[in-house]
Amino acid sequence: MLLKSKVSIIRCNDYDPAGVKRSIKEALDLIGGINTFVKKGQKVLIKPNLLSARLPEEAVDTHPEFVRAVASLVKAAGAIPAIGDSPGSFFTIKSIDEVYEKSGVKKVADEEGIELLRFDKALHIDGYHIASAVKEYDLIINLPKLKTHTLAILTGAIKNTYGLVPGLSKVQHHKDAPHMKDFSRVIVDIFSITRPGLTIMDGIVGMDKNGPAAGRIRNIGLILAGADAVSVDAVFADIAGLDYSNNLVLKEATERGLGKGRLEDIDVVGVGLGPARIKDFKLPQTALAYKFPAAIAKYIARLIDFRPVIDGARCKKCNICKTACPNDAITINKNISKIDEIKCIRCFCCHEVCPHDCIYIKKNFLTSLMWR
Repeated sequence: MLLKSKVSIIRCNDYDPAGVKRSIKEALDLIGGINTFVKKGQKVLIKPNLLSARLPEEAVDTHPEFVRAVASLVKAAGAIPAIGDSPGSFFTIKSIDEVYEKSGVKKVADEEGIELLRFDKALHIDGYHIASAVKEYDLIINLPKLKTHTLAILTGAIKNTYGLVPGLSKVQHHKDAPHMKDFSRVIVDIFSITRPGLTIMDGIVGMDKNGPAAGRIRNIGLILAGADAVSVDAVFADIAGLDYSNNLVLKEATERGLGKGRLEDIDVVGVGLGPARIKDFKLPQTALAYKFPAAIAKYIARLIDFRPVIDGARCKKCNICKTACPNDAITINKNISKIDEIKCIRCFCCHEVCPHDCIYIKKNFLTSLMWR
């Protein structure tokens, strides 16, 4: 009989520092305790999800108090923590520092005496540029945020490792793999290289609808933890209402043998799956194609059209979306803010990285009817 993977679910209703630390410790104790993963003297890379320069209450980034609590537990175990990420829309040291500052992570690092990494050095591994810190640290602790994603449907533990690809390399990957099926392989390739040893998901406050940045903020009150990031994502998908068959990233990782992504292979401890399921959790509009049986989905997909559109009246001309666009489809100047429909490959990177929520998802007439 094969040993099951173990994922814990714990309730935590807010970001009170003492409560968050206590709840994370409880989640870890259910899967063996922090000392099962962290050893004295180790160098530990804490990898939050820092998508863009947003305030903690906007629920776009892993909350700074969540990061603080994990770092504190790592130090208590006798290890040396560092914090690092490469946000999806920021490609210079100055702009990465802006993300650290506004997200509250710099304040935590300063107060706790923890090094902030900027992933300014990369290694070429299996065709990918990967932050050199992946090889310089003994353990990666993965801290994803519980959110939806307009391209991947959900963004969780596996996809959070994509932030270990520095800077502009992300843009090239989107250009080379514009469709979700292809991009899922890229995400899982990177996960297979980076392989975090522990995942703790910040689901205290998350996001549904059109995440990962412009969705609906949800008070969910959950923390998920597990050694197997694939299993953590499988539990997340179940409580969010996304079937395994429609979860391309999870399927790709499971079928490659990178973890256990089927619920029958996972022992869920703490709060059970039933009580943890999130009421009225709405997947992004772009998940519409997955509502149909596989036999007809490819034909339906030809009729369904979503595309990102810039609200010119709200656009701040910051050019972040233009920099992130893998196909040079965005024009921004003093007179216009526009996405070229012909050039647009529907990767939704612009929608993901816009820090001002100025990009919305437009549906064609048929899609609007079906969505209703």
